[in-house]
Amino acid sequence: GVYLQDQIRWADRVSLVLGARRDHARSKTEDSPASTDNATTYRVGLIGDAGAGVSPYVSYSESFLPVPGQDNYGKAFVPMRGRQVEGGLKWQPHRNALFTVAGYRITETNRQTNDPNDVLNVVQTGEIESKGVELEGAYAFDMGLSVTAAYARSEAKVTRSNYAPEVGLPLNDTPEELASLWLSQQFTLDTDSSLRVGLGGRHVGSTVSDGPGGYLRTPGYTLVDALLQVDVTAWSMGLNINNLAGKKYFAP
Repeated sequence: GVYLQDQIRWADRVSLVLGARRDHARSKTEDSPASTDNATTYRVGLIGDAGAGVSPYVSYSESFLPVPGQDNYGKAFVPMRGRQVEGGLKWQPHRNALFTVAGYRITETNRQTNDPNDVLNVVQTGEIESKGVELEGAYAFDMGLSVTAAYARSEAKVTRSNYAPEVGLPLNDTPEELASLWLSQQFTLDTDSSLRVGLGGRHVGSTVSDGPGGYLRTPGYTLVDALLQVDVTAWSMGLNINNLAGKKYFAP
């Protein structure tokens, strides 16, 4: 592929980013002809400084992802395509803090799903739409303590499909809510080394799955993670622990 990007700045207050990408992908499945896909995708983003640390922004982007292989009838899979529109606000009241809010809508086509008429086959759903809002805040205190919190709520559903019963239903195995909270404290050991200890939690909301027997709801779960990191001159050594409590949970 070939990628081109230009960033333009006006009056030190407004920035515009323009990007274009050309992809060429070739895949081959044994005992079948090779499949070649080409695509040109674009993206554009605009952000401005409204004063008092407030910066509104808006962006549009496209995606292209080749899907290798073929179905049970020898038909090659077509690439997945996506379009995203996003708008939001960034607020930096001072250098130690940053808060953001964003709303988005993503449309994705040619997604692989199970064939409702043949359990051994895979088909590509016509269209899926995801929209939602994301909130995030980060604050670094002077005494070495930093706090990061985030929350996201999304609604993903099938908007077009050859399998009529799933149109308008939530997308399988996609949580509606995600949340996280992370705290870390840095301690100075000497002039050349420091210790950072971190602890946080992340919550994954419940999901639903559609199948021949109807809907199955998988409950949400909350996990605790930890970090222990030592920095010595130009070296950094860290230990990350996921699911610190060893909690058992169901995942879709």
